[in-house]
Amino acid sequence: MIFDSLKNKDNYKWNSFLYQALCFLDELPPDALPEANTVLIPDILFCNPVSLSTRPESECMYEAHRKYIDVHYIVSGIEGIATADTSVLTEVTPYSEEKDIAFYSGKEDGRYYLSSGQFMVCYPSDAHKVAIALGQPAPVNKIVFKIKVED
Repeated sequence: MIFDSLKNKDNYKWNSFLYQALCFLDELPPDALPEANTVLIPDILFCNPVSLSTRPESECMYEAHRKYIDVHYIVSGIEGIATADTSVLTEVTPYSEEKDIAFYSGKEDGRYYLSSGQFMVCYPSDAHKVAIALGQPAPVNKIVFKIKVED
């Protein structure tokens, strides 16, 4: 897992797909969401605009993916994300090959509050519980990139 700010994007040149995603973000106008899902590299790198309302943690579940690495980037608002290694969690909804997702329950290893300009990279073993409210529920605009895991 990586937690960082877009201003440090040049630190990620070692990963061409992640770096390309960060450069895409850096070229967007401030507070802008892409109008639709955007493919940067077919079958390898794409992003989805997401507008959500944060909610109490009791309404959130851990999720993890096997085919794609997630990159969560906050455009506006503040979103809490709890993390834990999938090996210490209990799977509550089996993995769906079609949707590339499984849901889990258990205790967190860490918690991060992402605000505008910050991002988090979640690898397949990094379960993440997204949309956690910091106090009262509030709107968040974010972009979620998917980077294909090498076969």
